[in-house]
Amino acid sequence: MLRLIFTAFLATFAMALQAAPKLTITTDADTVVLDRNQLEAFPQTTITTTSPYYEGTAEFSGPSLKRVLESAGLSGQSRITFQALNDYQVDADLDEVMGLDAIVATRMNGKPMSVRNRGPFWVMLPLSDRPELDSEEYHRFMVWQLNRIGLQ
Repeated sequence: MLRLIFTAFLATFAMALQAAPKLTITTDADTVVLDRNQLEAFPQTTITTTSPYYEGTAEFSGPSLKRVLESAGLSGQSRITFQALNDYQVDADLDEVMGLDAIVATRMNGKPMSVRNRGPFWVMLPLSDRPELDSEEYHRFMVWQLNRIGLQ
């Protein structure tokens, strides 16, 4: 009986975590926190692509990275840092990243992404549409389990 109660508790806790993932965007002047519903309220872009991180082709949808950053008051910054749940970070020139047609994917093949499936958010690049991006130089920007973006 105790095992059943513990399992039910874990399942409820896991659903609560998945139900309300958040993306924090910080600038020198402000911090904006967006949840999945807010990200999905922005105009959505769909990328159908292959990737070295999964088999075959997959469809990703989410707002453009540009739109997400504009919601945080993008103005005059020159650097961007992506941070994942495991503290993996990538720092880059903001202009370079803005030229990659990246999205903040909230869904893969129409389903919300869980942490187990590299979600809740994943910076996705259109590798199939722009083959020049399909290299390690650009793969580093494809941060999965994204939870924080810093603008400097």
